[in-house]
Formats: sequence, structure tokens, C-alpha cells
Amino acid sequence: MHYMNHYALGIIFSVLLSSFLVACCKKFGILLDHPSERKEHREPVPLVGGVVLFIYTLYLKSNQQFTDIKKELPLYIVFIIGLIDDLVELRYYTKLLLQFFAGLFFINSYNFVFTNNMKLDVVLTLIFFITLLNAFNLVDGINGLLVGLAIIYFTFTQNYVYLPVLFVLFLFNVFNKLFMGDSGAFLIAYLLISDEQVPRELTKALVFFGYPMYEIASSFLRRLLLKKNPFKPDRFHLHHLGTKVFGNTFFLILAYSLVIGFVLLSTKEFGLFVYIGLSLLIFFFQLIIIKNNSSINGSNGVPERDKSNF
Repeated sequence: MHYMNHYALGIIFSVLLSSFLVACCKKFGILLDHPSERKEHREPVPLVGGVVLFIYTLYLKSNQQFTDIKKELPLYIVFIIGLIDDLVELRYYTKLLLQFFAGLFFINSYNFVFTNNMKLDVVLTLIFFITLLNAFNLVDGINGLLVGLAIIYFTFTQNYVYLPVLFVLFLFNVFNKLFMGDSGAFLIAYLLISDEQVPRELTKALVFFGYPMYEIASSFLRRLLLKKNPFKPDRFHLHHLGTKVFGNTFFLILAYSLVIGFVLLSTKEFGLFVYIGLSLLIFFFQLIIIKNNSSINGSNGVPERDKSNF
């Protein structure tokens, strides 16, 4: 009963906070994602999903008896980076520099294991941290994808305290009432990568976060193969092509299924090999679709922001 009360209060709090922030953004004309030729929405949509999640996180932290400020510092840094980007749209190299700064604090408290060399593991952890932040930002391309993935991941890590706010944000998001923004994408990525239930072995963590990692890795490789700027945004991501081919709803189901499959695969010793093989297969079909549909300019789904540099 105690947990039910907690979840009910969490849902009520999230609904009220989301509604209030959405109304404020529209009234004062701040934190709005305005329509453009590369976006599907026709009215400005508030970028407050990350703000809602951040306030909810602060509430959860306030109930903890002891909080290590130094350990929690990256939480504030990544949120501020995302919030600034939502306000003024930072250049990709500026974001990378700020993320590197946040990563330096992150590796003081968290570390993934890949080799027997501690210094090398620290470097790899820093690279993984920055990559994952941008990977989650990249998948925030159609409504329901980022928050849906977050719900799945937090369920598997048994971090149920975030589910009330995520379910509310999911509903607001799929009905185009708010977008998560970069602040939301970065914050979700940080909360997950710092979760103690996430595999600390780097190869298993790579498979665990297999879907967003595939999206960012395939984006770089695809653009290099096509002799394009790897940092220049396009609409040939898997989620864009997937919604074009399958429709928004069916692709979301496929994406959620992939996430669940990769999470389960991360528990197997052979998981990395299967993941690499499956990723290459998906990438092969992705290139075929691009080649046969070179005129693709959009998707059937409702893209969120579509301004990611990745």
C-alpha cells in the first residue's frame, strides 16, 4: 500500500508539474521548439520534459539521508548542458567539450571495466559516457521512443521510483504536449549509466544499451561511407527509416522489442558477438532502404526535434 501511495503521488505531482511548466512556456514564449520545414509539428512545443524529470529527481534525492555532492555533481552538469542547448542550441564541439568536463567528474565516482589496465579503463569509461549521452539524445527523434526506452531500462534495473514521472512524460510526449529536449535525453542517459544495476563490464554495458549505441555508431559509419560530415544531422536514422517503412506505432513496438532483447542478451557471455552480428545485419538493410529511397525526407512518425548533431 505504501508503494501504491508513492506511485499515485508521483503521478499526480508529475501531471501537475508538467501542466504548469507547459503553460508557463507557452505564456512567456521560452523553452519552445518552433516548427520548421524539417519538423512535423505545426505549433511550438515546450521542451520541458527534462525539467520535469530533473525536479522529480531532486525530490527523490531530498529524501535520501546522505548525498555525496561530489558524486552527484555530473547530474547537475549534464542537465545544465542540455538546458542551455535547448535554449540557445550549442555547437556540437561546445557540447562535446562540456560533456568531457562532466565526464571527468563522472569517472571519479564510476568506472567500467574492459581491460586489466586501470588508466585505459578510465579513458574508455569517459568515451562511453560521452557517447551514451549523445546516443540517447539522438534517439529522441520520434515521440515515445526516448521515454519508452527509459521506462524499459528503469524497469530492468528495478529502479521503479522513476516510473511514475516517466509514464506521465510518455503520455504528454506521444500526444505532442511536450518534448523531452536535450536536457531530458542527457538526464535519462546519466541516471541510467550511474545506476548500480547497469552492468559495469564495458562489453556487457555496450550490449545493454545496444539500441541507442547502434543508432549513434551506425550514423557515424553511414555518413562516412556516404562521404558526408559525420556531425551533420540527417533523417536516415533507423527510427526515421523505421517509421517511414513500418509506421510510427509498429516501429516503436519493434524498437522496444530490440531494447528488451539487447538487455537480455547482455547477460550472456556470447552477447557481444550476437549483438555485433545483428547490428551489421540491421545496418545492411538500413543502407539498402536508403539506396532505394534516396528521396526520403521525413517519416510517418512525429519527430521530436531532429536537430541532433549526431
